[in-house]
Amino acid sequence: MEPLSRSAALTGYADLARSVGLDPFRILEAVGVSRRALSGPDLKIPANAVGRILETSAKRSGVEDFGLRLAEKRRLSNLGLVGLIAREQPSVRKAIEVMSQYIWMQNDALSLVLEEAGELTILRTLIASRSGRRSRQSIELLVGTTCRTLESLLGASWRPQLVCFAHSAPSQPGAHRRVIGTDVAFDQDFDGVVCARRDLDAAIPTADPAMARQVARYGEQAMRERPRRPDDRVREMVVLLLPTGQATVERVAAHLGVDRRTISRQLAARGTSFSAILDAVRAEVAATHLDGGERPMSAIADLLGFSALSAFSRWHAQRFGESPSARRARGSTRS
Repeated sequence: MEPLSRSAALTGYADLARSVGLDPFRILEAVGVSRRALSGPDLKIPANAVGRILETSAKRSGVEDFGLRLAEKRRLSNLGLVGLIAREQPSVRKAIEVMSQYIWMQNDALSLVLEEAGELTILRTLIASRSGRRSRQSIELLVGTTCRTLESLLGASWRPQLVCFAHSAPSQPGAHRRVIGTDVAFDQDFDGVVCARRDLDAAIPTADPAMARQVARYGEQAMRERPRRPDDRVREMVVLLLPTGQATVERVAAHLGVDRRTISRQLAARGTSFSAILDAVRAEVAATHLDGGERPMSAIADLLGFSALSAFSRWHAQRFGESPSARRARGSTRS
């Protein structure tokens, strides 16, 4: 089943498109999305179509930070029921946890994961792609919206410690710092937001426990009715765990609350395997960093979970028929 998104993902798109000289309806027509997606927030559209709309708009307008500009006006209310559930939680941390649990109601392809790192908290964001392609504009929309959501919960003066993107810097990165309001780092191991741990411990003064229980019931019912493909769930965990060097079938199974044999049986029923998914994710990450970045080969090997650069080189040659250095040289010549 193709991941779907609420048309709320395009909130503000028409105005932004027109402001940079685009006809929003022509863009939607070119991508194959009904213009009704711009008139209401609850129409279901293919999640990858949102990425195509943003990428096409950025290319035709020459605006590198198109997705980030779209995120600039986002508020918690744009997340619909997910935002309502989050707003009624007792703390910001709990709000982010329930958003992670229910974010699929906004977009089937999205995932949010909280990680603690001493006095810092990392909020990793992920957009699953069955095509294996990263949409730079969609990622920047998601990360920018995450910043705006935290700002809605913590106050207008709040700023993250750092905002990270796995893709390379644009020609004018100053625009990103202007929109986000803090330091931005590119060519990182993940896409997401780094904030002070104490920020997430802040109470939400407007929280209503009774309302939280009521809206959570709707979310729980939807969760029970949600169809989830096991291969999609495994792929999400592989993407998240790969940079940590822990993307093993045992670790993925533990995160999903099942054993290794269950994972193998479920994937076999879908005509795939854990090793095939791991290989496909590695191919996607390798393409991202070799075709469009300058990250050292040893760092890319680490991101892919290889213990040595030589192991990465052998895998790449077997997978693509050429060495990683030859691929990067070919990409540089093409650009």
